[in-house]
Amino acid sequence: MREQSRRMALCAMMAALGTAVLMMGGLIPLATFCAPALAALALVPVQVEYGRKYALGVYVATAALGLILCADREAALVFACLGHYPAIRDRFNRIRPRALRVAAKLLLFDLCAGIAFALAALVVGFAALFAEYAELGAAGIAAFVVLANVTLLLYDRFLAVGTLLYERKIRPRLKRRA
Repeated sequence: MREQSRRMALCAMMAALGTAVLMMGGLIPLATFCAPALAALALVPVQVEYGRKYALGVYVATAALGLILCADREAALVFACLGHYPAIRDRFNRIRPRALRVAAKLLLFDLCAGIAFALAALVVGFAALFAEYAELGAAGIAAFVVLANVTLLLYDRFLAVGTLLYERKIRPRLKRRA
């Protein structure tokens, strides 16, 4: 019973933390893409402690709360479409060779980003959204996509280091206190 309560408490706190980070992202205009990435970091302790199933549960709760409560709908939508990555990342890390693993991660990211763009276009309106991106031109859009993919690879590396830091430094301290 005590372990079940501990699991529920951690999951609830991480969902609340992720939602708070998403909500704070609405305060800073440039945080539309940073806030979802930071909110997704709340999945790391849940993933390490209790596995993918619970991490995906926290993701669903955070995405639902973000879509309901966040003033910045775009940030909440980005999290809803891309925030699951820390929870499923370990599955991709089993793929060999490395080039195939990276290609699979980028393919999933581009697919989810495309879904986010399509949903945003449905909400905002296709004409308004495409007019906004038309100003960039074809080269600007291509550069944006390449930059987004490079950012995912950097985020993936950051998750690897952050997970290792949690496992080696933070987790032992928490276990001593429990």
